[in-house]
Amino acid sequence: MSSEAEIHKSICAWLKIVLPDGGAVFHHSPNEGRHKVQFRVKQRLLGMRAGWPDIEIFVNPTWWKDPEIQWAPIFLEVKAEEGRLSDNQKVVIEELKQAGCHVFVVRSIDDVRDELSKLVRLRDG
Repeated sequence: MSSEAEIHKSICAWLKIVLPDGGAVFHHSPNEGRHKVQFRVKQRLLGMRAGWPDIEIFVNPTWWKDPEIQWAPIFLEVKAEEGRLSDNQKVVIEELKQAGCHVFVVRSIDDVRDELSKLVRLRDG
């Protein structure tokens, strides 16, 4: 069984290969781990949100598969096989969906491929 970090790394490596060259960018905002209280307070003041999804993806609308699907940022929350969403993650995911974003909870590259291929033309087909 793979850890969440291992799954996350494999997804990022795969995204580098399949996202449209020059037409897409993705990012991870590190807000996990143990830190001093002062650091956490500073991060919150700078806009860090507990529960923010692991990966943000922005794809140029020209790579969107179906013009009927509204362009919006894509967010991936990566979970290990047995992983569950925290209460903060549930709240943020709902807020992002209400804002019109595409948000998916994924546990593998296959999950990401299944969801992204509904929205975006990927380089691997």
